[in-house]
Amino acid sequence: NRNMNMTPRSRHWQLAPEGDGIVQDAADIEQCICNILATRKGTDVCRPEFGSAHHDYIDTPEDVLIPNMVREVMLAVKTWEPRAVLEHIGFSGHAPHLYMTLHWRVADAVAGEIYQTNLAVKAT
Repeated sequence: NRNMNMTPRSRHWQLAPEGDGIVQDAADIEQCICNILATRKGTDVCRPEFGSAHHDYIDTPEDVLIPNMVREVMLAVKTWEPRAVLEHIGFSGHAPHLYMTLHWRVADAVAGEIYQTNLAVKAT
């Protein structure tokens, strides 16, 4: 839920990337998930454990890459974004155009809606 209005109406909000207002509710959680997975573990000087080690498997064969990426992504989201529960991680395409889709829900949501986040998997 991107909003150019700078007045949050939710307790879950943050500034949107590139000065695009704010993100709230599930969009806030999704942005946090994307930030966690975009951060290679060990690169945040103040929080060396922050991020994900799934990047370490990018140049491995798919039968090694997929189970290891699933493990590392599940661990990173569980560790750093307790508001989200990953339900399933799927992959489509083939290297170098591999895409990972996260199916997740808000942990404390009554309705239990499942959201989807698509990420390109590429070497950095």
